Amino acid sequence: MRFFLIFFLTLGPVCAGIAFLTAGRSLCLGRAARIALGAALLACSLKFTWFGVFGGHVFLPELPSRAIHVLSVAYDFVLVLAALGAVWASGRWVVRLARRVRPTDLRPARGTDLTRRRVITGGLACVAAGVAAKGVYDGVRLPDVVKVELEFPDLPPAFDGYRIAHLSDLHVSAAARADRTVGVVRLVNDCKPDLIAITGDFVDGTADRRSVDVAPLADLRAPDGVVGCTGNHEYYSGWAVWRDVFRSYGIRVLENERLLVRRGNETLAVLGENDPVSRDSDIHIAASMVPHWAFRILLAHRPTRLAEHAAYGVRLQLSGHTHGGAVRGIDRFVARANEGHVRGVYREHGLTLYVNSGTGQWAGFPTRLGVPPEITLLTLRKAPEARFPEMNPENRASRVSCAMCGDVVECPRTKRRKRCRSQSVSF
Repeated sequence: MRFFLIFFLTLGPVCAGIAFLTAGRSLCLGRAARIALGAALLACSLKFTWFGVFGGHVFLPELPSRAIHVLSVAYDFVLVLAALGAVWASGRWVVRLARRVRPTDLRPARGTDLTRRRVITGGLACVAAGVAAKGVYDGVRLPDVVKVELEFPDLPPAFDGYRIAHLSDLHVSAAARADRTVGVVRLVNDCKPDLIAITGDFVDGTADRRSVDVAPLADLRAPDGVVGCTGNHEYYSGWAVWRDVFRSYGIRVLENERLLVRRGNETLAVLGENDPVSRDSDIHIAASMVPHWAFRILLAHRPTRLAEHAAYGVRLQLSGHTHGGAVRGIDRFVARANEGHVRGVYREHGLTLYVNSGTGQWAGFPTRLGVPPEITLLTLRKAPEARFPEMNPENRASRVSCAMCGDVVECPRTKRRKRCRSQSVSF
């Protein structure tokens, strides 16, 4: 936690300095104008400082949601401007180096060059502002409903067509209050699922502050109920109190427990595993209470430990935690920190994993670029075994598929891995 605090407190001012040195200096402003520009960039970069001073908490400020959004746009503007400025400065350096190697007389006049630099700097600032505003808008808007069909050769026939609404990482907070929660509930209920599953990180903040904003979750409706598992943020927010609050809302949070759903003589078992931050994460406890013939679905906040879960007969794992990487490009680093999983469907060890991109976004960084928030409507289908050779026990521990292009990226015979065709997942 201390690392993240230091990182976020220093990242903004560092980027403000880069933006000033690369984009700001090219404007050739007077001394007073340079001081004003530097002060403005620094003020925009101190979002977390303002959160702590005026909101009482560096990451979870008690401020109006609009104020959090505006400060986040200003902060993101500095980050994007610094990145664009660094690229532009690198390009100018390359051009200067080329001119030294091959001198030319086709250099623009000083006045023309200054005008061109000011136009480019203004363009970069406009692009940075647009990207920052779009990123925060996508981070706090209502999620998209993503429909996914998953096929299993051993799915009990009675559950063919079974619909699960999968939510994850709601992060109800001062930046995403009750009105957004109401909108999410409306979208979920319109899907008419058989079961609603929420894979952790419901809320950021204590129950006395956030219970009003979480209360609309009590209106979620599904014939087989609303179930969930804990995420790491539950334990940062006073889980001992939130446990009873969620129970009063009709949400059954499975803490190393299971829920059995029956259709005639056939059973679907929904297992829930505590997040590892609790130091009480144990799938064995939940799995030991499940009949051996039941089709097993696991709710686990983090998209990891698939081999272990498959050993307990789990056929489908629903997870979140990654927020889909939140920003295109950064998602590759997020995948590396989560055993190669970041969003979408993965099939490994005879187990199917679905990673939700996040229904909400953390108040400390409510930004998304190219990775929209989602509610996933999963439909389970029974499929012939011939279409799934990886379900054969001989291949379960060796076949790994890319979620985006479907390529098998691990050879069942040699165990060697390769990059998939889409270049989207690095193993």
